[in-house]
Amino acid sequence: MQVTNERPDQEALTVEKSASLLGLHEFSLLSRIQAGEITGVRLRSGEMAVAASELERLARTPMNTLAVPAEDRQPKPSDKQLGIEWSPGLKRNGQSLSSYEVPNYVGSFTASEIESYRAAFGAIAGEFESLTDLKSQLNKSGSTPSEKEIESPQIGRWLVRSRLLNLGQSEILLCQRADNDFAIVERFREDSAYATANGSAEILMQGSRNRQLSEDFKANARHTLEFMASNLTAKAQKIVWEQFPDHRPGHIVAAISERCRQVVANEEAISQTQKATQSTSRGMHV
Repeated sequence: MQVTNERPDQEALTVEKSASLLGLHEFSLLSRIQAGEITGVRLRSGEMAVAASELERLARTPMNTLAVPAEDRQPKPSDKQLGIEWSPGLKRNGQSLSSYEVPNYVGSFTASEIESYRAAFGAIAGEFESLTDLKSQLNKSGSTPSEKEIESPQIGRWLVRSRLLNLGQSEILLCQRADNDFAIVERFREDSAYATANGSAEILMQGSRNRQLSEDFKANARHTLEFMASNLTAKAQKIVWEQFPDHRPGHIVAAISERCRQVVANEEAISQTQKATQSTSRGMHV
C-alpha cells in the first residue's frame, strides 16, 4: 500500500468525493490503494484521500475537465435509523437523568453527548449501511449474474459464472475462459469517467481453480472492508473533535469505532468480544 501524508500545497479529494468523481464505489478505490495501484493521501484527520494528480492519471484528463461532485445533502437520519435508544431516568435537583444507548458500546450518553454522536454517525450513516450490505454479500456464496458473458477490448471474452459483489457503480464477477482459466473481473458502468478512460472491465485476479480464486478475493475484500471501517471512523472522529470537543469526544469516537469494527469483524471475533463484554459486565458493581 502506498500512502503519503497530506502536504499544505497539495490538492486532494476525500475517497468519498474521488470515487464519486470517477463513477466508482469507495470499495473500488480503497482496494486499489491497498494493492498499491493507487497512491493514497492520508489527511491530518486520518481520513484517506486521493491527490488531484492521481485522479487525473486515473481519469486520463485534467481536473478542470472533471465535474467535482457537489455536497450530497441527505435527509437527517432519525434516532431509530442511527440505532440510538433513549432510557428515561429519575430526576435529581429538577434535572432529568435520562440516558441514551448506542449499539456495540457498554455505557450510556447524556442528552448533550448524544448530539455529538448524532452528528458524527449521521455523517457516515449511508456509507455504514453500504459497508453492512457488502459484508452480507461476502458472506454468501455469490448471486446469479445478469448476463452470461462479458467482453471488452481490454480483457477479451469471458463467461460469467457468478456475481461476487454488487457495488452499484460496478459489479465484481467470477468468470471463466477455459477449463483451468478463471478470473475475478470488475465491470464498471460504461458512462463513468473511470470506464471511459480505462475500459468497461478490469481483471482483478486470475487463477486455475475457481473456488480458491473466489476465497482469495473474499479474503482481500474483507481487508478492504476493514480499511473502509477505519476510514469511516476517521471521518466521524474529525466531526466529533472539531464540533463537540467538550462532550467526552474520546468516548463518542470509541463507540463509533467499535460499531464500525464489529460490522466487518468475522463471527468468531464478534463472539469472543461478546463473551468478554459479558464477563466484564458481571464483574462490575454499582
